[in-house]
Amino acid sequence: MNGPSRPHGKPHARMNSRRRFLFAAGAAALAPSLLGADAVASPSSSAAASEDGASPLRFIGVYMPHGSAYELWKPGPDFDIRYEDCSLSPFDAPDIYGRSFKDVLLVVDGLDLAAGIETGTVGHDASRVILTGSGADGSTPSIDQYLAQEHLLGAQTPLTSIALSIGNDKTDLGQNVSYARGGTPVPKWIDPAQVFDELFGKPLSDRDRAALEAQRARQRSVLDFVRRDLQRLHQRAPAAERVKMQQHHTALREIEKRISPPKRVCAAPARPDPLAFPKLHAFGGGEPYFETITELMTDLLALALACDITRFATLMLADLTRARLYPGLPDDIHQDVAHRYWAATNASGGRPQTWRALALQNRHTHGHIARLLQRLDSAGALQDTLVFAQSDMGDPSRHSSKNVPTLIAGGCGGHFSMGRHVDLRSSKGTELLPSNRALVSICQAFGIAVDRFGHSANAATVTGALPELHG
Repeated sequence: MNGPSRPHGKPHARMNSRRRFLFAAGAAALAPSLLGADAVASPSSSAAASEDGASPLRFIGVYMPHGSAYELWKPGPDFDIRYEDCSLSPFDAPDIYGRSFKDVLLVVDGLDLAAGIETGTVGHDASRVILTGSGADGSTPSIDQYLAQEHLLGAQTPLTSIALSIGNDKTDLGQNVSYARGGTPVPKWIDPAQVFDELFGKPLSDRDRAALEAQRARQRSVLDFVRRDLQRLHQRAPAAERVKMQQHHTALREIEKRISPPKRVCAAPARPDPLAFPKLHAFGGGEPYFETITELMTDLLALALACDITRFATLMLADLTRARLYPGLPDDIHQDVAHRYWAATNASGGRPQTWRALALQNRHTHGHIARLLQRLDSAGALQDTLVFAQSDMGDPSRHSSKNVPTLIAGGCGGHFSMGRHVDLRSSKGTELLPSNRALVSICQAFGIAVDRFGHSANAATVTGALPELHG
């Protein structure tokens, strides 16, 4: 079976800590929508340092809905993204976000969700392919879970990983991007108040803190006492049951990590007020609150990474149907904008008015990603964060998963050469390459020595990296 190789090297030591609240004095100012717009964040330089003193690399996978208006997405000459109607313009908007993020942006052109195309997992269903590099028939974990769980890179933080979404907590095919071992979808959080509670929780009493500190000092968990029994049972169980046992084992470890006390105490922000978003679900009345919810989610996500509460996250941005954000757009963005896009590659030469309508939605999506970069930058976490943003479609009117819009952003720990438009078709002729190669390159950036990622009957689909990302 094609898939990622087994972990290499010595696993990171597990740190049983409950929750790390936000970095010391001044950190609360990172999230103006939570805490007031005038403050400036000043996180401790050691807030997210690894045990050897080096800052760890963090990962955020972002789902972007409804493909792109390619004509207004592709950068112009000299990496110009400020031409009229360009959907990438938020990344070069210092008047809105305080600085330009062109220097930490890679616009990657020429990737297919090939593993999904081969199995018919395309269109809206192809969100499953984005981070797993696998169609619906695959059991490969998504790259966030592969790095955090399989390679234990999330073992040192209170939360191994988090999965956030706007308006959609379903886990059916086409509704999820994060998957555990065996292809099990990872549940998503859509309520900012719940996310706050999961990240920061309630303070422990002195008595409970002392008891939990004593337990941590023993450096043993409940599972450690039954390890031999679990190993014997695992050996005797059928293969399918072993996967389930491993998932239960992982879930118990997660609970133990989260109920252990923090080693570092930081100031927590104010809890989001649920009255600001009385409804949460798409097509259930939540659309008018999506802007507020998305801003709170990006603020909390940036805070979680900056304080090293977690190092791995996914974020599914919302379809804007019925959100009524722009008076000039129809109520049904899904059907009347995305699926009415008429590309320039069509025989008639395309319809520019459909490009501009879809580019407006694309620009709004990119604005939320730019805002996330701004928050990470304010917290001092941008340089060591790799944001991978991709859509499940290229041309949404055809439900095509070819040439999907792909962005890599952040400092990426210096592993990639940023501030560029990488047109893979220019270097490889007209051939479109499988997106799996981007996932391989990301694994390698995290120090994982693999040359393949995902599942496909065609070995060429899952094999190889993208040297073009290095410049």
